[in-house]
Amino acid sequence: GLVCLQDVIRPEVKHAVQQAKDAGIRIVMMTGDHRLTAIAIARDAGIYHEGDHVLTGEDLESMNKDELAAALGTTSIFARVTPDHKMTIVQGYQQRGEVIAMTGDGVNDAPALVAADLGIAMGKTGTDVAKEAADIILLDDNIASIIAAVEEGRTIYKNIKKVLLYLFSTNLSEVLLILATLFLGMPLPLFAAQIIWLNLVTDSFLDVAIAMEPRNKNVMNSTESIASTSLIDPLMIQRIIVMSIPMAFMALFLFARELQTDPVKATTLAMAVLAVSQWFNAFNCRTSSESVFLTNPLSNRPLLGALAIVVTLQLAAVYTPFLNTILHTTPLSPTDWAIVFVCASPVVFIEEIRKALARLSLSLHPAKT
Repeated sequence: GLVCLQDVIRPEVKHAVQQAKDAGIRIVMMTGDHRLTAIAIARDAGIYHEGDHVLTGEDLESMNKDELAAALGTTSIFARVTPDHKMTIVQGYQQRGEVIAMTGDGVNDAPALVAADLGIAMGKTGTDVAKEAADIILLDDNIASIIAAVEEGRTIYKNIKKVLLYLFSTNLSEVLLILATLFLGMPLPLFAAQIIWLNLVTDSFLDVAIAMEPRNKNVMNSTESIASTSLIDPLMIQRIIVMSIPMAFMALFLFARELQTDPVKATTLAMAVLAVSQWFNAFNCRTSSESVFLTNPLSNRPLLGALAIVVTLQLAAVYTPFLNTILHTTPLSPTDWAIVFVCASPVVFIEEIRKALARLSLSLHPAKT
């Protein structure tokens, strides 16, 4: 008689593997099984495609480091490998500058789990040795959970960058405003209490809301992958400058315009322009390429709630006698507010121009991503 045994893959594996590929993550198989068995399973999972190389333990032993490094780029299956071979493979990828996440469940996987940048052990079927060697224990032994964790991690990472962008751009605008008045020999445009008010009220509520930005639909596309480990990259520096300059300039313009007539009103207008600009800037920071006018404002309800709070508090700072005394502000007329909103709007339109140019550059040079 003839008996055939098959350990079928889970139904969600194919979709998870495809998600990983779309996200720019390459999945390879390392197994002690026979070459043909490994090919059959990897093909069914979507890991192996015609034309991919398959290396065995014997092949690895006959290669030097340069030959292995060249082969790793086109190999999707490593069959009949030992724990030493797995270590060699992981180290080979690391020498190529790759970031490695290694999954395993047995004692023989422990050395590679330790050597990898991120070791992931199986929680149900994994041995105690594998769990001790790993950085993360996967409780459900499901590759889809790893992909979901990557998606969540990218969302958190991008939201941290958005918060940093908002904080740096808004605070730089205040610094530029004060430096400009010092350079021009003018009185300071903001009192210390007003600066504290802007930083505590406007920044505190809005940056928390920005951190709650929902997951972007493109977060698992390779074009949206994290290119570096640096939170502050050249694009962020560029955006900080593009956003901060119009905020500082328009505040300086209104301050200088009103200074000779009413110094208290001048500081109030400067404070109001910075506050309103920062409200607008919070929506700028939601995405690095998509227009703010095409972004669904209801997708981040905490941001709308935070905006309602800071608007209310800002109005209280302008119209409440108690806060007028503390913050050195004076009530503004509807015409003044109209001027404030007009002067605060360039931060949106200038950033929209930058986003449009970025989208145009991306369409002309897609290989840059």
